[in-house]
Formats: sequence, C-alpha cells, structure tokens
Amino acid sequence: MFVLSDFQRLMVSASEEPEPPELPGGINEEGVAALTALVNAANAVLHHELISRIHCQTPEFFERLVIDVLLAMGYGADRAAMAQCLGRSGDGGIDGIVVLDELGFDSICIQAKRLKPGTPVPISDVRDFAGSLEARRAAKGVFVTTTHFSAGAAEFCSQLVRRVVLIDGNRLAELMLRHGIGIRVQHRFEIRTLDRSYFAPGTVEGAG
Repeated sequence: MFVLSDFQRLMVSASEEPEPPELPGGINEEGVAALTALVNAANAVLHHELISRIHCQTPEFFERLVIDVLLAMGYGADRAAMAQCLGRSGDGGIDGIVVLDELGFDSICIQAKRLKPGTPVPISDVRDFAGSLEARRAAKGVFVTTTHFSAGAAEFCSQLVRRVVLIDGNRLAELMLRHGIGIRVQHRFEIRTLDRSYFAPGTVEGAG
C-alpha cells in the first residue's frame, strides 16, 4: 500500500538521495511513476462507476447526458435548443438533431440508445441510422450507446460516404472524465520546487 511515509521518501531531494536522478519539478522518477499509478487507478475506478451509474438511470437521463457531453465538446448552441431535438419519439432512427450554426446550414443527427449491460447494439441498428442520414441528406451522425457495438459496426461506418461516429459506453465515460460531466474534483495537489533561476546571480536588477 502506498502510504504517507512512501510519499515522503519519494519526495527527498537529490542531494539527500542521489538515486534515482532528480527530474525538473523536484520529484524523482520513482515518485512520478508512483503518483501516476495512483491517479490512473483512481480514474479506472471512477470510469467503472460512471458506466454503472448510467445504466441505473432512465432513458430521459441518458438523453440529457448526451446533450451535456456534446455541449461540453463544443457542439450545439445551447441546452434548450438541443433539448428540443432529443426526448421525442425516434424519427426513422434519428433521436435528435444538433444545429451547429445559427442558420441551420450544418447539423449532426444523433441516435442515443440506452441498453442493458452486456447487450450489444446490432449492426442492423447502425445500418438503419445510416439510412436515416441518407434520407435526410445529412452529412454527419453520432450514435451513442451505454454498452458496445456488435462486430463489424465500426468497419461498416468507415465505408460510408457520410461521416458516422460510434460512441460506446467506455468512450462515453472517457469523454465525461475529460470534460468534467457527472464528476467533481475531490482533491487537488500541487508539488512545488525551488525556482533556482530566481536566485541566480544578476537576475535581480538594482539589487544591493
């Protein structure tokens, strides 16, 4: 277990503990590796918890979640406009349309499918979504699910003329972590070190 004494040992300066060599920032390589491992482990637990919580929510919650993620990524004008698109009955495989510009010249069609854990999205659903884009003459589409896509779905999308992006549960959780959706910062640490340049001769004008 990584305890406080370990952290203190890893933070010993290079003058007191010659090996491993000190890196810029006052922390040695062993300390960097240990702290990185701790952060990665915490993110992995949070990643799993996000997916589990999403599966426990309602379809309406999942649609609002899709809105929040897309807004955080910079798509769409505002929540109200996007909320009008989602939450209605599907129209030929289209659950919503995100307008990307004020006059509506460019847009993204959305399919948001909340499934039980372990249930894959069949490739037939992806084909239907692509067909709906064709019928609407839409150039872009995003298919978001809480689970995963069946084999061949990604390859099928890569062969389409129209751009279709598939976002499964794992990638959705990664986007939530990256853009701060459904999470909050519990702890934040700053590791500080001596600014040697501040004390270098000749750096302070008019001294003396």
